[in-house]
This record gives sequence, structure tokens and C-alpha cells, in this order.
Amino acid sequence: MPAAKEKFSTLDLQDWIRKNRRHLKPPVSNKQFFTESEDVIVFVSGGPNTRNDFHVNPTEELFYQLKGDIAVRVRPLDGRKPRDVIVREGEMFLLPRWVPHRPQRPAGTVGLIVEFPRPKGQNDGLQWYCPKCDHLVYDARFRLKKIDKDLAIVMNRFWGGPASRRTCRNCGYVIVRAGAIALEKGKVRAASSGRRAAK
Repeated sequence: MPAAKEKFSTLDLQDWIRKNRRHLKPPVSNKQFFTESEDVIVFVSGGPNTRNDFHVNPTEELFYQLKGDIAVRVRPLDGRKPRDVIVREGEMFLLPRWVPHRPQRPAGTVGLIVEFPRPKGQNDGLQWYCPKCDHLVYDARFRLKKIDKDLAIVMNRFWGGPASRRTCRNCGYVIVRAGAIALEKGKVRAASSGRRAAK
């Protein structure tokens, strides 16, 4: 028996996006709705976003691209090279659980994402890899409670921490913030994402 009175209302998604567009800001550009739900996490993400981390989620994620095309860079669990999955306007993409991924959203794009509450004892992760040698530079694990707040908190800790946190121990490259990206002929064009540390 539900403790609270049930809601049986609809949501005009396009109107909601217009009213909440100001919240879709880098680095994550997410805004959750249906926040009262205990069984599903539904949010909109807008471009541009500026991310060079990989999110590791213990649940599946469903991407539905409402406006424009995006790329979701994935790091396959079988060790194959990272690659971009292009999700075009009107398309959906179901990402398996635990696959490190980075949604790359050009300016003006809007997508709907559906996730699920995390099972007890399972944490999310944000990982940063060296753009030069692909060595894992930093791996932050955390308990996700609010999708439109928690990712940004972890990202800000990474960027606001000491430079050693962003420096590759393998080659000395220092990760810098990602710039905006564009998709051209199905390929991601991005600003530089690092520099070599002074020796």
C-alpha cells in the first residue's frame, strides 16, 4: 500500500525542457524530473557538455536522442579500444551496466536518459584516462543519490584538487578540462584534453 497519494499526471516534455534549459550547463548538463520516483531516474541532458571522464554505472542506461546527434564514447569491457557510438536524433541506445562511457554532446543537442536506482552496496565511478597513452589516471567511486548534482561534485573535486591528481604516472601528461565538441561526418572533433607535464 503506497504511503503517499498517487499522482496520475502527464508532463509536457518540450515545455519542461524550455523552462529548464538554463539548468543544462557544463560540465554535466543534466536536470532530473519525476524526482519522486523510487524505481527510475529520468533526466534530460543538453549540449554542449564538456567532459573527458568516463562514467561507470552499475545499472543499464537508456539514451533517447530528442534533438541533434551525439556520440557516446564507450570502453568495452572485453578490452577492445574505446570507440564512439553515434546516437542520431530520434534514435535510442541501451548501454549495458558497468561499461565506462562518456556522453559527448555538441551545442544545441537534447537527450532523454533513463537510469535506475543503484543496488545497495554498488557505487558509481568516474574515471579519467590519459589521452596520450590511455593509462588510468584517476578513479573516483561514490554513492549516487542525485544524478544532476553528484556527478558535478565529483568532477569539481577532480578539477579543483592538486595537479598530481590529473597527472599520468605513466607518461607525465596532465589532463586539462575538455572543450566543446562537434560531430562531423560521424566523427567527434574536440579541443585538446591535456598537456605534457614539465620535467
